[in-house]
Amino acid sequence: IEIKPMTKILTSTSGQRSEHIHVKEFTDMASPSILNMDIKQLPAVHEVSYRYFSKVYRGIGVVNQNKGVEFVSHELTARPITLKSAGISFLPARKERKSSRLCAFHDVTDYLAYRSLQDGGFIRLPSDCDVIIMSDVRNFLHLLIEGDDYNRVYLFFPNDVTGNTITQTLIDRYGRCAVSCNTLYKGYSNLFQFAQAVEIPADDR
Repeated sequence: IEIKPMTKILTSTSGQRSEHIHVKEFTDMASPSILNMDIKQLPAVHEVSYRYFSKVYRGIGVVNQNKGVEFVSHELTARPITLKSAGISFLPARKERKSSRLCAFHDVTDYLAYRSLQDGGFIRLPSDCDVIIMSDVRNFLHLLIEGDDYNRVYLFFPNDVTGNTITQTLIDRYGRCAVSCNTLYKGYSNLFQFAQAVEIPADDR
């Protein structure tokens, strides 16, 4: 992940201590990228700094519905972590109304992988979908209920025991409305790992 300087603080929150987490909007001057994708095209994704003891970690993140932050910083950990409060992240395709289709992801890195693969046109993925990011298994029930409102729910969960269990449970609930997408990244742990393997240079897009 490449992150460059940004300004304009949107919020400063944390259960650990509020002054330790700062969420900022990307400026026009900044050009952050992940998987060769310009992060500025994703309005729900912000620059995040998190001070843990005497060290400040910088990365990107999404604010969830409980005002917590789903934080990605490879300086701190290989996988995303939740800062402050756990909760789902709901990202609507349009502000004015709900879509008839939903894409459900395990964590924020799988969502970023989905957007990168969409941007690169490497494989055909569903578009014009609302997005829900579970982030923590404690949010599963909330995810389960949210999906009831959609005609089609695309499931992008890991290829492991937990991911397969979640996928099958959602298929059992939604029936024909559910579409399991993990065959797209068969042989990989998750969608993000697959996107890293097929990463397309920005100049070739």
